[in-house]
Amino acid sequence: MTFFQLPNQAKKDKSIPKNAFYEYATSKQKQLFVDVVDKIRWQYKLASDTINLEGDEVQEIQIFEISLKQRKNIETVLPIIEKAIPYHIIFIISFNDEVMLYTSQKHAHPVNENNAVVDWVFKTDWFNSTSSKYNIVLKESLDKVFSDFCFQISNNSVADSKRDLKELIEKEQKKQDLTNQINRLEAQIKRTKQFNKKQPLNSELNKLKKELIYITEHNT
Repeated sequence: MTFFQLPNQAKKDKSIPKNAFYEYATSKQKQLFVDVVDKIRWQYKLASDTINLEGDEVQEIQIFEISLKQRKNIETVLPIIEKAIPYHIIFIISFNDEVMLYTSQKHAHPVNENNAVVDWVFKTDWFNSTSSKYNIVLKESLDKVFSDFCFQISNNSVADSKRDLKELIEKEQKKQDLTNQINRLEAQIKRTKQFNKKQPLNSELNKLKKELIYITEHNT
């Protein structure tokens, strides 16, 4: 699948064997590679020697396509590949006519520079491969290329995209934390039988929901 239209000089189009990542996986995770993943292809390498753009935090962006045998458990497999490769990776996950895009902000492991530590994951829902609204825009620097892509697949606003990736991650972490609090509180309310005890819980729930809406809609 040629999902992104990128310069020929950045094209790799090489098959990567699944067992290349087995040393980073448990026995259960290895079995997931066998059961879920069909093929892994290294599609593009975006770097100074291929697209004439450099970066400060982002030195290279690798683009991998992973075709699946079945559409499940992929988020257990991807962190293994992320850990094994210290560069930023954009994954094109395909199953039949559906696609999911996935990437993460990460940094080098403090002890083993050949490994990586994932800071935050950005991903889309599954969508039809013929109706994509996402692009990799080659401009300014590799940092900007990667940041722009993360903003796209996180469904943040155009106004947000003028900010840096660190701020986006902080915003996404706040949203996730609030969502977790809301879920816990909703479960607690379901378990609570007395009306007088439910009232303050419902008030707190409404407060958290308003805060989540505000953070989602505003640049804070």
